[in-house]
Amino acid sequence: MVFQDPMTALNPVKKIITQISGVIRLHHPGMTRKEAKEAALKMMGRVGITPDRANDYPHQFSGGMQQRVDIAIGLSCDPELLLADEPTTALDVTIQSQVLDMMTALMRERNTAMLLITHNLGIVAETCDHVGVVYGGEIVEYGTTRDVLMSPAHPYTIGLLGAIPDINTDKDRLRPIEGIMPEPSDLPAGCKFHTRCPYAGGECMQGEVPTVELGNGHI
Repeated sequence: MVFQDPMTALNPVKKIITQISGVIRLHHPGMTRKEAKEAALKMMGRVGITPDRANDYPHQFSGGMQQRVDIAIGLSCDPELLLADEPTTALDVTIQSQVLDMMTALMRERNTAMLLITHNLGIVAETCDHVGVVYGGEIVEYGTTRDVLMSPAHPYTIGLLGAIPDINTDKDRLRPIEGIMPEPSDLPAGCKFHTRCPYAGGECMQGEVPTVELGNGHI
């Protein structure tokens, strides 16, 4: 897993090489410390960290470099699936792009799938093959990234896209989604979005809302 804030995910009193090699040994109990250190150095090189930084501590790295260490730890055991929880939120836009490009390249190189959690639809458009839009703890729309972003069907997805500035359209104001997100402990019955939805009818306010197949896996 790659966490949202690398500074709190990394141990502040342990050297970088120790943290990466420790995870490698945890997943490969028969590996010696020397072998784990060599594997850690190799992984550091893959994420763009030079060997001379191996004995540095997290506070000696920038936010972008800390996230590279976090990614190295996540990928060091060749996982089939990497969970990335808003991995670029704490980074500036330029570093965001560098980190995402690096992650995407490593995913393809190592044949690893990635589940990316993010609120940034621009990152989704550039990085993901499929997208699931979540509201109130439920997936309300799912499909290929192109289908969902180009032909949104659920009112919440439409609202999210309507709140994003469009450089090709001259608008005085954006269209925010009305109301506020309900408390997770007190979600409304029926469709969780009906209290904020301009299209809600009586059938939306009670019971289970059926899934509708729109074609090509888009629901």
